[in-house]
Amino acid sequence: MEATNVMSMEQRWGFLAPWCQALAHKIQYAPFRCEGACSWDSRGRQLQVALGSPRDAYEPSELVRVREALALLAAVAHVDHAAWKYLLLAHCKLNWWREGEENLSPQLPARFVLKLAQETAAEDLAKFCGVDHREQPGAAYMEALKRVAALDRRLGVSTPGVDVQVPVRAAYGVAEETQAAEQLLKGMRKMPRTERSIRQKWDRLQMTHVESGAIRCTFVLEPMVLDIQESGSVAKTAAMMERYVLNNFWFSMVSVKAKLASESGEPDTLIAFRQLMIALFDGARRDPAMAHTRYTGSAAQRSQLQLGKLVLHADGSLDPLETEALFSSLVLNQTAQRLTAWVDLMSDEQDRTNIWWKWLAYGCFSKRARMHSALRSLELNDIGSLSVADVEAFVAILDSENPEEVLYGFPHGQVDGRDATLKDGALVQYDIQEHGQSRSLTFTSCRFLLHTFSGDGSSEWVNVLVPGFGRCLVQRSDLVFQPVKAAKTSRPSLTTLSLKFYESATLEGLPRFLAAIGSSLSSLTIANPGDIVDTGVILRCCPNLQELTLSRGLVDMQFKFDQYRGLTQAISTFRPHWENIAALAATLSKANNPLVKCISELRIRLVMSSEGDDRDYEANVVRVGLDALLKMLTVNKHLQYLEVKVSMEHSDYLDSFRRYHQEIIGHNLNLESKVAFLSVLPNPREAPAKKKCTTPASRRQLSNLGQTALSLIFAYAAEPVTRRVCFRAF
Repeated sequence: MEATNVMSMEQRWGFLAPWCQALAHKIQYAPFRCEGACSWDSRGRQLQVALGSPRDAYEPSELVRVREALALLAAVAHVDHAAWKYLLLAHCKLNWWREGEENLSPQLPARFVLKLAQETAAEDLAKFCGVDHREQPGAAYMEALKRVAALDRRLGVSTPGVDVQVPVRAAYGVAEETQAAEQLLKGMRKMPRTERSIRQKWDRLQMTHVESGAIRCTFVLEPMVLDIQESGSVAKTAAMMERYVLNNFWFSMVSVKAKLASESGEPDTLIAFRQLMIALFDGARRDPAMAHTRYTGSAAQRSQLQLGKLVLHADGSLDPLETEALFSSLVLNQTAQRLTAWVDLMSDEQDRTNIWWKWLAYGCFSKRARMHSALRSLELNDIGSLSVADVEAFVAILDSENPEEVLYGFPHGQVDGRDATLKDGALVQYDIQEHGQSRSLTFTSCRFLLHTFSGDGSSEWVNVLVPGFGRCLVQRSDLVFQPVKAAKTSRPSLTTLSLKFYESATLEGLPRFLAAIGSSLSSLTIANPGDIVDTGVILRCCPNLQELTLSRGLVDMQFKFDQYRGLTQAISTFRPHWENIAALAATLSKANNPLVKCISELRIRLVMSSEGDDRDYEANVVRVGLDALLKMLTVNKHLQYLEVKVSMEHSDYLDSFRRYHQEIIGHNLNLESKVAFLSVLPNPREAPAKKKCTTPASRRQLSNLGQTALSLIFAYAAEPVTRRVCFRAF
């Protein structure tokens, strides 16, 4: 920001500096990070506020000060978006960024994540979202709020006041230092009661109108983030999640560990795993209106499901019975829209990889999954094998009208499979061995849907697929069959898929895999795609793709195809240079390559990313790459975001790259606006079947517009596209 702009901002908004001090270095703009043995970062970034730790707890007055500071910042965001960002960077010391390293989204909502200390989580949340902020606001806070309102040009003495809603989400366990397992679970016990209490207090509060010309801020609660992967017990995690799901407690994200190395070999481990899968992927969709509190904000508007996003960690790969438990539950899932899981199987484990891909097809892509599962987004990490044999096993399930029979190698039944429920007290035989041995379990009650398969319609014992248990045998008299309904149209399969392969993974089956499932995808991410597929192959397999992200070596690149169609043949020769930044920059400088126009985001890593990174970041080679990127920026007017990470010895390039930050590189009018305009134009080729009303003269003139005139109209109506460049030296 130029010095004159800084002075102007400081003159107008500097009175809020003391409030921002309460947030200095305590607010981060970063992804959610699940720590522990299995770390994971979310894709998007949020404004996260740390509310202390057990050793550094806030005094009540400090907590109030933080709450008031966040409210004032939200009010500023409503009045002046540029001032809101200025206060975050200049006075809140967001992310410890040095000048020139700022990397904020163009539109940054005042929406906060409260990272709660375990011992005081419930009390801190009640303080933030309770009614005392409305009933007993501090005098200094109210005076500051009046000064903010006075700077809003839209507000006047007779203008209706504005109630600015400030969405907040509690985050429990995210990036916390490892605590004793019992403390981690204990800290969550009060949360449902706290949310219920918050709702009851607001229901009792007499609502009042905001005074004319004034601003009022109200904290509103969104579903929380929960990371309890370090709970130390799958059984305790399963019991807690079952209780929360059945009692309609809502989350925006849940991170759990389903398999612990410390529990390996214990007799109850598999039972606990099954209980957790049944709890997490419950088949009942619950009404948020009946939840503990009245969730508001954008999360509620998106019609999010009860668990939102589920991150499923494990110590090592799942064995076949655990894989069966996972996907037999997931096929009926009505709790999570997005799932992240780890495969962790290599090509030398062919039998196990075949089983994994076969069950993945059933749980996420099969005929039954399309009928029953609400899953829309899937992220698979640490994939070691996607061989031709793996894909053949996958496609066999995908194409089958009776996938349960294919899963277990059973002949097609004399009668079609049917959905059924189980009577209370029914005996279920599970873990059935080839020689007939099995285990038995009495279901005192059963809330989920079963499916029969490979049956003759008369035998006493029936093959059924039970969520969490897979193939079981139950007595026909214990089944309550559901009415046979007319076949309804299945929903599309997943629309968002992320595949993250090991660098050494076997990928021969990837093209056929994409061809099998690609038609429903609008967003695809592939890490370490190898040399088996290029972008042209991907687009032919995924004709409806709008966004593609590829990452390998030093480079992440994102393509957006919403403005470009019919490019499949033209772009099939494009080959990214994953390890040669200078060559990549030269490719991106070719304006005649249609694919270059589709690359909207590019991330370059020229610094050691991990201890296992053995690349030679020789200084001269790095500088050649940086010079090539700068040259590329002068000619490429389609790249909207560039992020470059280097070591501190190359920090002198900062000013050179920042010259291209906030550069207007073009104008864009979305396709919907173009279609809306064209839809009102009469079709000159259409012969009227009968006499119609006379077309107004203005509309007759529009019908005579040529392609050049229409292009000029669209160009005039388009909004400017601003490039963002982030250069960071470590």
